Amino acid sequence: MRLKIFTFFLCAIFVAGVTAQDRPTHEVKKVDVGPDVDGVVDELWNDVEAMPIDRNFQSELPTIGASGESFWKMVWVEGEGIYVILVVNDDVFYPHYAVDPIGNSWEYDKPEIYFDCNYVLQDDGGASAEGQPGNGHHQCAPPFEDGKNDGTLLDAGVDGEGDADDLGVKYAMMVNDPDYISEYFFPMEYLTDKDGAINDLSGEVGFDVTIIDRDPGDAARKRAVWANEGLYGDANESWNSMDECGILTFQGVGDKVYVESVSLTGGDITKNNLPLQIQAEVLPEDATNKNLSWSVENVTGRAKINKNGVLTPIADGLVTVKAETVDGSYLDASIDVNISGQLVSMPEINLIRNGYFNDVDAFGDALEWTGTRQVFDGVATIAAHEWQTNVWDTRMDQQRFGCNTTDQYYLTFVAWGDDSDTLNVDFEDPSNDYNRYGTSTHELSTGESEWNVVTDVVPTKYVFDVVFNEKLENTTEHFNFFAGHHEPTLYIDSVILYNENDLALITDYKPVESIEVSADGDAVVPVGGTLQMLADVQPADADYTDVYWSVEPGTGDATIDETGLLTGDTIGTVTVVAKASDDSEKYDMLEVIVTWPEGIEEQSVKPLNIYPNPAVDRLTVELATANEVVSIYNSVGQKIEEVNVSGNRHIFDISSYARGIYFVKTGDTVAKFIK
Repeated sequence: MRLKIFTFFLCAIFVAGVTAQDRPTHEVKKVDVGPDVDGVVDELWNDVEAMPIDRNFQSELPTIGASGESFWKMVWVEGEGIYVILVVNDDVFYPHYAVDPIGNSWEYDKPEIYFDCNYVLQDDGGASAEGQPGNGHHQCAPPFEDGKNDGTLLDAGVDGEGDADDLGVKYAMMVNDPDYISEYFFPMEYLTDKDGAINDLSGEVGFDVTIIDRDPGDAARKRAVWANEGLYGDANESWNSMDECGILTFQGVGDKVYVESVSLTGGDITKNNLPLQIQAEVLPEDATNKNLSWSVENVTGRAKINKNGVLTPIADGLVTVKAETVDGSYLDASIDVNISGQLVSMPEINLIRNGYFNDVDAFGDALEWTGTRQVFDGVATIAAHEWQTNVWDTRMDQQRFGCNTTDQYYLTFVAWGDDSDTLNVDFEDPSNDYNRYGTSTHELSTGESEWNVVTDVVPTKYVFDVVFNEKLENTTEHFNFFAGHHEPTLYIDSVILYNENDLALITDYKPVESIEVSADGDAVVPVGGTLQMLADVQPADADYTDVYWSVEPGTGDATIDETGLLTGDTIGTVTVVAKASDDSEKYDMLEVIVTWPEGIEEQSVKPLNIYPNPAVDRLTVELATANEVVSIYNSVGQKIEEVNVSGNRHIFDISSYARGIYFVKTGDTVAKFIK
């Protein structure tokens, strides 16, 4: 292993010497308390090294002073995040709103900040490559806002460049015409790698600053950068690739403990749609970064795996699950899983994730999508907002589908609007000048993988053929709905992308149409007692009438076995759910009361307390009694983590957890929290 690592680093050093040229580096100072984000140079900043923004991008000639007159500074606070300040010595302040309030803000005065939080930095990826955030490359580039350039604290991401505002990124602009100062705060939750894990800052982080400069009379923008001059390789601007950005290291991180071994435990899947949690043992226990990057190879079967190692089956056969370390130890482990008993339906061969808009976050936005994609009653809406400045801000998009270059694919969706309007749909490649990397014969296409639809007020289904025959080795697959600046709200539903050959996998069967849950007696069960739950599945001659039982804790908790036998655990209410075992997605639920057994009184001391809730990075668990076992389960009842708590308090690192509902259990007590 040491030889492997040593060889890799020799190669990395050689490649860096050839392609990176003189990429600047900087060690970020650690402080105990960060500055106020108000666009003012606080006293703290006076003791921080200034890094000049003095490299011209390609042949552009911005006018932001001599070397060192425009600069950036950075500090970090452990467990909190990173603070950045930009001081720009401009000759003329010329923001987009001075010319065209709804124009392209990126063509006028504006600062841009880029982070690459992946362990492997030379990956030919940019902020545009796979959305923001989502691939470990992050851009924060909100434009100047008229009337808010006085140090007002604002949420980032308002220019449509992503979800920075959802993750707590803050900024302030202070314009002293023509000069200006922009100041930012990036919480640790924002600094995620391509797998969604928060960077531990123990290694190198890619970083760059771009200052867009334009003066009245200029034909185009002119840019100055800290690092990426866009002169080497295929990097071009950082928006497209961050391979030529600068390098940050962080003071005071401490000695890094590398992972020394990884082992996996799995099993076989024999029931339709029943997920399997792949358990990973990562040693040593005190390794600095124990996060893993999960992948699945479809050998003869088909499955998908999430960032927590939960494997969801799709089609019968063999799959191989692989987990790789992301801390630089270059270790991996793999395990085979045999899958049987699967039914295959159209949603399972759909390459669009969350194409039916069943999953939303706490803000009502469709998960797996970026852009403006508010969901109401299972339908995504695209509507223009006052803060949007570019025609492509009013959009929703998604990336990474795994399409090949030879097979026939079909894109289908349903669209309509409050009034007739134009909707542009395309597959484009941000890594190669936004090339439409497919061809289509449909009359609404341009011949390429782009279609212009005039929507009706009546929901209309569209079906487009496409072959991705212009996809290159480094193509970034990117799918978009563009609505532009428009008055009527547009509605999108049932977005499907499928390979024509996958239609042969679909199972022909009579699906379940309804389920009704009831109890064998009153819907009451004592702690320690049992209650038989019943499910009436219709039609009676459906091919698959079995159901999957589960319990959602409420004020109480209970467990249920595969036959529907419910056991009371803690007093309160629980919701019993029966879900069809076929692919119909039919389910029903019933609230059950868990009571104290006769003669036993309620405990006066609360045995479990958790906070904060919702939680983002860390979850604190406080126990009434010491030395208890505490477990965390996901929403489908799979154990994610378990620890033996020494004492009465433990802090869980949940930074790598996917967004969703989780349950903390100790003894007979369960508490719910939201990530």
